[in-house]
Amino acid sequence: MSMRYCVCGVFLKLWLGLLPLARAESEPAKTAPDVSAAAAEAKVDFQAGVCFTHNYSLETGYGSQGAAESLAEIRALGANYVSISPIGYGFNLHDPRVFGYTGENPALTPDRIRKTIRDAHKAGLKVLLNPHIWLGMYGAPGEWRGEIAMQSDADWDHWFRDYTAFICFFARMAEQEGVEIFCVGSELGQATKARPRSWRGVIAAVRSVYSGLCTYSANWAGEYERIPFWDALDFAGLSAYFPLKGADTGEKGIEAAALRDILAGFSHRIGKPVVFLELGFRSIAGGGNEPARWQDEGGAVSDLEAQKECYQVIFQTFWEEPWFAGLYLWNWYSDLAYTKNFATDFQFRRKPAAGVVEEYFSRRRRTAYREILPAPPRSEGETELAP
Repeated sequence: MSMRYCVCGVFLKLWLGLLPLARAESEPAKTAPDVSAAAAEAKVDFQAGVCFTHNYSLETGYGSQGAAESLAEIRALGANYVSISPIGYGFNLHDPRVFGYTGENPALTPDRIRKTIRDAHKAGLKVLLNPHIWLGMYGAPGEWRGEIAMQSDADWDHWFRDYTAFICFFARMAEQEGVEIFCVGSELGQATKARPRSWRGVIAAVRSVYSGLCTYSANWAGEYERIPFWDALDFAGLSAYFPLKGADTGEKGIEAAALRDILAGFSHRIGKPVVFLELGFRSIAGGGNEPARWQDEGGAVSDLEAQKECYQVIFQTFWEEPWFAGLYLWNWYSDLAYTKNFATDFQFRRKPAAGVVEEYFSRRRRTAYREILPAPPRSEGETELAP
């Protein structure tokens, strides 16, 4: 989601100070699997998922006992998948360095990510590992990873080297921990626009160390339509904060149906199923109008029924579509007691919307893209804005 993942410079400065103390992963890497982009013959599960978000503390964040209990509650809701998001950091939009993911951050060490994956599996959930980039330093707080854009070819080369090291660090972890799906990137719109061919290199590097299904999470506002490398992935992932306007369910349903038709055409055009890797609505009046607006700027009026209505429309419109392979709902915290801004935030737990989610998750279906879609089309070539 646009602008969600920002981090204060003070935290980054603290973690940078810990860089010399960073430790390597506690388990050695396995022999790299022999995997190619053509290995996508495996069926794509229908994913009734929840975005499991990290509360930034040692006591209640990823890897804590409370997080394990929270995962068990997600499974009880009927979910079969959970997304887990490790974090890497950048200084600002134009600095090519990616850092801080190998243990510098004590609240989010690799061991805590590993434990969260294992706790999810113990709870009976499959895992989508979806590493994110956060920005914020040297005046950068508030910048969004979708606007990362280097100012020279040399800096782009540097950024992709660092990013590939970052993403493969977690791809190796995913392979070691038996993670079912791995996301090679999330909402990096300027990077996918400027260097699409470089992303094929990223995907190849991930596939060289990870044998599961791979996807990318494209931003809803245009990025997903122009990505040329969907053929190298197993399904198309969308950060799906599409507006759902309307005064009632009927009007919202009309807008959702129009979106359904657009995405059905997109799915058949690329020959891949579509999964909403993030989708959610705040529990506020008019929350469907701009679901990508996550900031609580004050003045929002709590409306639990409006949130429920948006969920009803989405599930009714998309759930049985043959090209649609699932969704991950934003969001569910690792801390079950977390209630800051509860009345107006994205949480659906302990709100009327949870009843809608449980109803559909309890009757989920499974699908396989080879059975419902034509073979991916072959393009004659790609263009890119930078070498």
